[in-house]
Amino acid sequence: MSRARVRTSRFRLTVAVAVALATTTAGTLAGPATAATAAPAGAAEVARQAGDAAFPFTGSFLSAGPNGFLGVRTDGVAVWMRYADGSGTTFPKNAAVTYRGAAGADVVVASEGTRHTVRDMAEGGDPVVIDIPYRLEEVNGSTLVMVDTATDELHLVSRVPGGEVVDRKVTGMPAGVLWEFYGSTPGTVAVQTSAPDYGFRIALVDVATAATVETYDVGNYSGFAQVTPDRVLWESPYGRTTIVDRETRQAETHPYRAQIALGGDWLAITGGDRLVVDGVTYPNRPVVLKSLKDGRKVPLLDLAGRVAQVGDGTLLVPGGTFAQGRGLFRISLDASGTPAATMIADEQRPLGIVLEQVNVPSVYRFDGTDGRVTWKTSDSDLGVSLDLTHVATGRTVSLWSYYDTFIDWDGYLDQVIGAYNGAYTWKMTAHPASGVGPAAVKTGTTTVDRGTAARDFNDNAHADALVRDSSGNLSAYDLSQLRAMGNSPDCHEEGCPPVVRDPKPDVLGTGWNTYTLMASPGNAAGTASDDVVGRDRDGVLWLHRSSKQKLLPRTRIGGGWQVYNKITGGSDLNGDRRGDLLATDTSGVLWFYASTGNATAPFKARKKIGGGWGVYNLLTAPGNIAGASGGDLLARDTSGTLWLYLGKGDGTFTARRKVGGGWQKYTHVLPAGRNGTGVADLYAVGPSGSALYSGRDSTTRPFETAYALPLRTDSTRFKTFF
Repeated sequence: MSRARVRTSRFRLTVAVAVALATTTAGTLAGPATAATAAPAGAAEVARQAGDAAFPFTGSFLSAGPNGFLGVRTDGVAVWMRYADGSGTTFPKNAAVTYRGAAGADVVVASEGTRHTVRDMAEGGDPVVIDIPYRLEEVNGSTLVMVDTATDELHLVSRVPGGEVVDRKVTGMPAGVLWEFYGSTPGTVAVQTSAPDYGFRIALVDVATAATVETYDVGNYSGFAQVTPDRVLWESPYGRTTIVDRETRQAETHPYRAQIALGGDWLAITGGDRLVVDGVTYPNRPVVLKSLKDGRKVPLLDLAGRVAQVGDGTLLVPGGTFAQGRGLFRISLDASGTPAATMIADEQRPLGIVLEQVNVPSVYRFDGTDGRVTWKTSDSDLGVSLDLTHVATGRTVSLWSYYDTFIDWDGYLDQVIGAYNGAYTWKMTAHPASGVGPAAVKTGTTTVDRGTAARDFNDNAHADALVRDSSGNLSAYDLSQLRAMGNSPDCHEEGCPPVVRDPKPDVLGTGWNTYTLMASPGNAAGTASDDVVGRDRDGVLWLHRSSKQKLLPRTRIGGGWQVYNKITGGSDLNGDRRGDLLATDTSGVLWFYASTGNATAPFKARKKIGGGWGVYNLLTAPGNIAGASGGDLLARDTSGTLWLYLGKGDGTFTARRKVGGGWQKYTHVLPAGRNGTGVADLYAVGPSGSALYSGRDSTTRPFETAYALPLRTDSTRFKTFF
């Protein structure tokens, strides 16, 4: 089964993270190609009025400054977008170049090897090129935060236009390995180190002096840190946040993930599917602004990513609302001092899922060409389920896509039952991967037309075992689900075969306790499906023709059958492509009844095959298992040895061949249909368990090693098999 996939949102909030761009043209580190003619706006020009239209942008959001943000469009092109008018400056696309921005500053750095080009997107002017053999970790304003990989020492590197490169080694760093860099505040760099005692520390580096000014023990690794003039904040394990007053060193821990925002008077709190703040649970995945002064809580958006500090006291948040759709939102204080969110960049797609198209085959034949279901939705970040229900029986199958963009139906229903022929309804449900908003649903109909097969009594082209219980109910058990009883329940990998603990049959009829002998001779009466015969206590033989998932009312074949103590059928013994019937009488004579294909007289007059068959206490005619010209016969003697009689194709058999001993542990041995090579299989069941024997088309070794199964005969549910 296929399973549903979960991806990261296109509006990914990864501040100051480098993005490698795929190669399509030969790019250089020359000045950027300008996609719009508007000049860079000053900070005073970026304030957007309520009701201003958002500009279109679809892609990944990387970093933000007071005047614009750096993103990567869905075509892989890096672009600087200005808040004031939505104009963009695109950058050359080159697989060798990575682009990153400075958090809270209008600076973009293009890196190719040791060469780094720094651009001030607000002030303009010539780019600054720095060529130095260090590893770039972070950009703070126009300063490169770098590591000398030869010494593992931290350096701050900068250069003014036309000036020399200034390389300053950071002093006062705590002992340990440099681990993580956070650049959320211009002028201060937060560096996480792993200490020799295996703990972690955050060091605050003053960019102006290149000196470590403060250190904080954080215990475990922290995935995020933030510095403000008054506080330092980091994420603690289990989604908690620790905030420390930089002057008093007093710490407080909050049971949620948060950032200090909007001038330091608010916390911006984000979370997963269940965001709980001070005992209040917020639906969907919003960002909640909590006042540090009076405790007010203001939820914004229906879906929010991680907030980015813009540098002017406001925030940028990728996310969406059901009313406006997905996009990039600025959070600021309105005239009353309350946080409000305004969309500035419109991703032009809804937040909820829309199933625009579903492609389900109108007819399934399961011939290798028609099993795939595809769909088209408004959002690729989703999980899809497909439920198919057989109209006549109500049996279903539920399929999932976790990672793929399609679902393949393998032709099985739940409980590993082969899908029945006939009409089906289907229901596709698209679940948003974000967990936000309702699922989208489409329904329809389809049909399964897979034909029939040998010993198919429930119209699904799979061989069945016929079972009579103690109440006289006759049921068909799909041999696929009986085989699945032997699958390992300890498999926990993707694609594990399903395990069936309680097989579910199709009940074909009631009142079968009236019969003392039963057999399935095949399609003796001329229908497409196999038939069933039963001898009653008076010696009368009756025919039950099969029709789809039921047996038709019985017709009388004839009397006098009380002389027989064993009957079996299923093999085509004379080459007419119909199954025939065999019977042994109480004197040990084996008789052959050829089928006619006529429901009123399904068998010709009997022919004597020979005597001496009284040594056998079990007969079964599974079909061709050993490659001879006709259907074969298996017989078990009183010592438990199984013998093979190869059919000649004229209603007679060759001399017997020994298959092996130990078969006395089985009470019933019955045909199990044909395997993938077209050779007949065998199913054997007894009070200690059962086994499937796969035919090998070999006269010397007719069966593969037994595949053991846990199903057992009993006196109630699994009383009689044939």
